[in-house]
Amino acid sequence: MKISPAEIAAALKKIDNGVNAPTDEQILVISSPLEPAVVVAGAGSGKTETMSARVLWLVINGYVKPDQILGLTFTRKAAGELAIRIRTRLRQLINSDLVSPELAKEIENNLDVTVLTYHSYAARVLSEHAIRIGIDADATPIGEAAAWQIASDAVNNFESLSAPLISAPSTVIDDVMLLSKLIAEHGCSVADVRIEMERIISALTALPGKDTKEIRDIYQAFKERSAILPIVARIDEHRKSRGLLTFDDQMSLAAELSQLFPDIGVSERAKFKVVLLDEYQDTSQSQLTLLSNLFGFDKTTGAAIATGHPVTAVGDPFQSIYGWRGASADTLDSFPAYFPGVSPRYSLSSSWRNDHVILDLANNVISYINDRTRLRDQKRVEVAELKARANAGLGELACGVFETKSLEAQGIAEYFEKLWFDPKRAAKLEKDRSSFAVLVRNRKQIPDIESALRTLRIPVEVVGVGGLVHVPEVADVIATLKVLAFPDKGSALMRLLTGPRFAIGAKDIAALGEFSRKRAASEKRDSRALVKLIEAGNPSSAENDDIFMGSIVDALDEIESAESTAFSKEGYARLVRAAREFRTLRSRVGTSITDLIIDIERAQHLDVEVLVRDGVAHGRRHLDRFLDEAAKYQRTGGSLSQFLNWLEAATSEEGGLKSGSVDVRRDVVQILTIHGAKGAEWDVVAVPGLAKGQFPVEGKRVDNWLKDEGQIPFSLRGDADQLPKFRIENVMDMKGAKAERIRFDDECKDKHLDEEFRLGYVAFTRAKTHLLCTTSWWRDGEKPVPPSALLEQVLTIANANPKAAKFLTDISEHPLDENNPNLAKPKSEIWPRDPLGDMRTIFNESVSQVISAKSFERAQLVDQISKLPSEPASWARDAIALLDEIARSRNPQVIFLPQRLSVSTLLTLQSDPSELALRIRRPMPSHTDIYAQRGTNFHSWIEKHFKSPTLFSDDEIALESGGSDLELEILKQRWFESDWAKLTPYEVETSFETVLGGVLIRGRMDAIYRFQTPDEDRVPGNDFRYEVVDWKTGKVKDGEELANATIQLAAYRLAFSRLTGLPINLISAAFHYVAENQTLRPADLMDEADLIALVENVKVFQ
Repeated sequence: MKISPAEIAAALKKIDNGVNAPTDEQILVISSPLEPAVVVAGAGSGKTETMSARVLWLVINGYVKPDQILGLTFTRKAAGELAIRIRTRLRQLINSDLVSPELAKEIENNLDVTVLTYHSYAARVLSEHAIRIGIDADATPIGEAAAWQIASDAVNNFESLSAPLISAPSTVIDDVMLLSKLIAEHGCSVADVRIEMERIISALTALPGKDTKEIRDIYQAFKERSAILPIVARIDEHRKSRGLLTFDDQMSLAAELSQLFPDIGVSERAKFKVVLLDEYQDTSQSQLTLLSNLFGFDKTTGAAIATGHPVTAVGDPFQSIYGWRGASADTLDSFPAYFPGVSPRYSLSSSWRNDHVILDLANNVISYINDRTRLRDQKRVEVAELKARANAGLGELACGVFETKSLEAQGIAEYFEKLWFDPKRAAKLEKDRSSFAVLVRNRKQIPDIESALRTLRIPVEVVGVGGLVHVPEVADVIATLKVLAFPDKGSALMRLLTGPRFAIGAKDIAALGEFSRKRAASEKRDSRALVKLIEAGNPSSAENDDIFMGSIVDALDEIESAESTAFSKEGYARLVRAAREFRTLRSRVGTSITDLIIDIERAQHLDVEVLVRDGVAHGRRHLDRFLDEAAKYQRTGGSLSQFLNWLEAATSEEGGLKSGSVDVRRDVVQILTIHGAKGAEWDVVAVPGLAKGQFPVEGKRVDNWLKDEGQIPFSLRGDADQLPKFRIENVMDMKGAKAERIRFDDECKDKHLDEEFRLGYVAFTRAKTHLLCTTSWWRDGEKPVPPSALLEQVLTIANANPKAAKFLTDISEHPLDENNPNLAKPKSEIWPRDPLGDMRTIFNESVSQVISAKSFERAQLVDQISKLPSEPASWARDAIALLDEIARSRNPQVIFLPQRLSVSTLLTLQSDPSELALRIRRPMPSHTDIYAQRGTNFHSWIEKHFKSPTLFSDDEIALESGGSDLELEILKQRWFESDWAKLTPYEVETSFETVLGGVLIRGRMDAIYRFQTPDEDRVPGNDFRYEVVDWKTGKVKDGEELANATIQLAAYRLAFSRLTGLPINLISAAFHYVAENQTLRPADLMDEADLIALVENVKVFQ
């Protein structure tokens, strides 16, 4: 007799009160037969819990063992969450009254379900079989930054173009990368693309009649694509011949292997009896090909698997928003074509996330998309409406149509302010407080909103590289980097000169411009910037003013040779100071990118400014994340100028470069793109900019291969049946060709618009309780912009739910007959802007009081204090104590400990504080010797060896230098001989940040292992103990050297305890010296109090 899902849930609820009884829909999914099936899971419908319950039902009823189940998803975070959920439920199942001791032991011995990302699984298949096609399986895949770098070098150095290119170099690089990706993704070739274009051209040129603009545009797009196809071919050959595979390459090669060698499918099906595919709507064509070859068809016969392998695809077509990455909303409908069988369709429509009014809005958008589909007579299976959970609240749907964008940002901030500073929220523990997010369609929306939130003292985090560049302190760093790298970047220089640091006024800026023009006009004094650009073969990138007035960057560099009388006295002094600062920084350009960024931070006091603005806990967050991105990029070997060009690519409006999944926080308001928010949820969400033409976006570059040079012909794509078709064979003349082209364009636009509405659905369903939707009449143009169709959907639901609706403005008012106030009444500012603003008067008065204060002898001062009331007297005594401390510290030089340290710096703090003080005082360029590089390479290799879903990050794994290293090979062999090689780590390469004595400590633990605790040592509720292991590739340390090194292990142990909430006595730590195959477990590691004391005792060096 089989145990039902309801019985399992009831048994688990006795152990974990958070387990809910499954709904009728969930029961159907959990107990479905072992056959291919599709589960359409709406937003917030509990798919992770359902999948884990499915695993439990299969295991307890004897269908499979846990290690015979394969789960695939897209991000490491999602894979980790699913794996943890399944393992947690399996452990609870073991401890329930449903499981016999024999079955409990069997489950315990096979506890680990294989849960990977799609890319990690492809990498595993490739590593096991790559030798069959002559591929180096041990080669570390390169990240997108490295791939972009290779494409950039190829475009800038390619000399054999068949035709001149109209597009800018940055656009050509994007097109080359997209073409390379799509050709690999869909299993075609450069020759196939060229043949299909020639077929279309031949058909068009054979038609009678005069060609039109629509047809000439096709010719031009094909001409540009033909010109860059040789670059694509060269890049692909360059990368593959050197083993420089991208993650997309790995996927396409794994798909190719699965097609060529049927035994791979036989092996994988034997290994994995059940397959769960998460976020199926986001799978690309090569992913579908790989999985279908392995689990849908028996490639030995070419026929479908007779009974159908049990593959369950879980997804939501309305959350298909990655069309520009190759995914399709029709993927779920085409499931039976890839996994033949009965293929029943199940639904999960009960939302465990959203309150009633937010669900009403989501369902309204679903209905709207379904109506659009019906109008086009598309046969797509419609999705059931979402239903609210039993205890769902009413929720709040707020909306506002403001006059201007700045007022819109202010309105969002004021709405958040009331909820953020609500006393009830403040009284809760941080982990229980409500979370907040602003989801933008365009990153250009971020600065106004961030500024408005900061004005109200609400902490902000901008998520993602694309948004990061708009944060003021990061923007200042980037502007400085541009000034140092490109003499023509006058606009970047102007940002810095007119900003709060130098505050140069209009008169002095004009004088600087005049000095620059005189330099350019003088004999033999051409613009160095333009000369350099011409020499580099790229004069078109020069800023226009630079051509006529010379480089203002160069002019500033020589400002001390200018007539000082042309400037104000203070303005000239500031310009000279700026020139000297840039000259000093320019001397550091030869160092690493990260070192240069740190130098800029210090020179401009940005590190101090952000700590004053946001406090120690949050101040450095954006600068540190920018440093992390720079560190990832510099591992590709790119130069500073290439890094700046890469940033431009990474911050493009739509996709840019891939970013990881967001970690929801409750201590800040997070601002990010809607694409970056998928898979996450917040209590309070704002979606701004719902203006016609801007969201949904219209007139934007859409997937249309007839005019987009980066697209391959739709007929060559694996999903061709789901894409618009250009039916040239049905055309009789040029007039007909024009009509067919217009029809094709309209279909492409419709497909794009569908995705925009799905993007709106994703944005709205991120909110649990409060959703704010806004726009403004006046955007960037001269005419007012009415609300979009998406906001009309919002207003429909708001008007139908008056108890849940909140209107921040009078929605009925519209200024259609008025002029743009931003143009009619331009915003006026004092230039240069005073950074203190309204506080300047108070500041000046305070300074005057200090300057005019009387001087007292100490005895007189003590006498005066004795006559004061108790509270002011206490303040005065504190002031005296502080003055005494200052006086005592004036003789020795004081070096303050930075507010963030790496664990390695913590070691130096213990072993040699004086050396650390010297490093902080005068940083020197870091030098990576062969031993350090070998250690880095070993850690990269061991990371890849484990093949864990936590090991691969699409952005983080960088291109490594080639070449053999015998000593490294010996280290690998010695590691295989160790006991650690026989064990599976619990976690690998775990990064952490933790605060010790007010200082942020950052580091990464190599590996954590988990062991069963002996019965005699077992603590109630904790059946395991953990050990943090740090791999060492150098010589074994002893004595004082080893004692100092143990600080590292102590920090790791404390960090893991804080990360997991485990008692520190359940965690040990060890060094494993690989070359000697020796593991050292130091006794008496420092505890938390010791580590804090270490930091607090040495916050100031003297």
